[in-house]
Amino acid sequence: MKLFSSTQISWAEPWFFLIRIREAWGWRRRILLAIGISIVMFLGIYFLGNQIGGLPGTIGISLAAGYVLVALLDVGNVQRDVTVYDDRIVVSSSMGRGWSETFKFDAVNGIQLMHPADWGKPYGGMLIAVTNDTFLVAVPNKVPLGALANILDRLGLAVTLTDWEPSDSDTRVGITDEIELDPASVHGEIDIQPVEDHEGPLLAPWQIAIQVVIGLGPLFLALIGAIVVGVILFRNWEAMSVLDKSLYGGGAFIAVVTAFVYLILVGQFIAASYGISASRKRMQTRPNAMFGGMEDDLVVVELFARESWTATVSKSTDFGFLRIDRQQAKLLFEGNKFRWTLPISALATCRIEESIVGSEADENADKRYYVVIEAGNNGESWETGMIYTRTELGNDIPESRYNRAQLLFTQLAEAL
Repeated sequence: MKLFSSTQISWAEPWFFLIRIREAWGWRRRILLAIGISIVMFLGIYFLGNQIGGLPGTIGISLAAGYVLVALLDVGNVQRDVTVYDDRIVVSSSMGRGWSETFKFDAVNGIQLMHPADWGKPYGGMLIAVTNDTFLVAVPNKVPLGALANILDRLGLAVTLTDWEPSDSDTRVGITDEIELDPASVHGEIDIQPVEDHEGPLLAPWQIAIQVVIGLGPLFLALIGAIVVGVILFRNWEAMSVLDKSLYGGGAFIAVVTAFVYLILVGQFIAASYGISASRKRMQTRPNAMFGGMEDDLVVVELFARESWTATVSKSTDFGFLRIDRQQAKLLFEGNKFRWTLPISALATCRIEESIVGSEADENADKRYYVVIEAGNNGESWETGMIYTRTELGNDIPESRYNRAQLLFTQLAEAL
């Protein structure tokens, strides 16, 4: 099992699902157990002479106690949580005495998904087949079974579902805007050259450290302060007044929340702006740089491989400055690791693709937008997804990311 696993999808089963599907022998066993407990309770009360309300009252209390105690045994079965990670499926109780069942993918022989009509229930079902056993969980209607099947299939599990076929493409990625290019008119290739070691990166390690301090510094200090406050409260709890406790605890909480909001709305974009400014200056020291660094028509972009588009933490393959040179009909890129020249006539693909981060079954899943270009490179296909680096302060919502993608896409479309 991995130390850290990524959640692909999760849901809570319909209430009382396990109880509603219990077979007759299960109910008989619980009824007999309740009767047995009631008899023991009655005999204890009767022979100790502590009858309440006479014989009828004692019988009633004994029966109630027996059935309540047995009902408490089912608290953990009232509702279950189901979580699909990238290496296992975990089913656990939502309340009561905690328990969980883990199914590692290498032990799962197959999964059968069932529409409500397939098994006569008002919701879907998932049957997990392991060696010499099966395990049934319910799937609420808010979880699309087709999307769930796609997720499980991508994870390498054998999945069956009526009226569903596995897809070769990742259903979390789709095209929003595209320029139709005639394959017959495509000619030329991209010329990619690595940046030499003596030229140095666009950002030195100490400059990257400054970026980290700008973005994460306040949050780091706030967390340290919260730990210190926690120690103070622990050591002086009895001696402190309610007001002092509230001021210390509330102040630490507000500091952490404020620092986190700063990171989301301000810090990361100030860090990006500093990085761009520092990269422009360092580019001036590169002997083979395509640009002087101070040109106004340079677009700052980050490049991403398709494999990382839907990852929770997406790491770029390179970043740098892109120029759309209309006079030479070329795209020129000076990056941290590579520099390349791409004739516009060599573009085989130019489009915006939307990627859903995590699971397409999650209505609140985050979205990213990539400007995708493709060309030939030494007889093979080369592709990258570009994101226009943001430096404006504020919440970077999906609509903002799409608008930035359209800005770059529009410039490419005009050049084409």
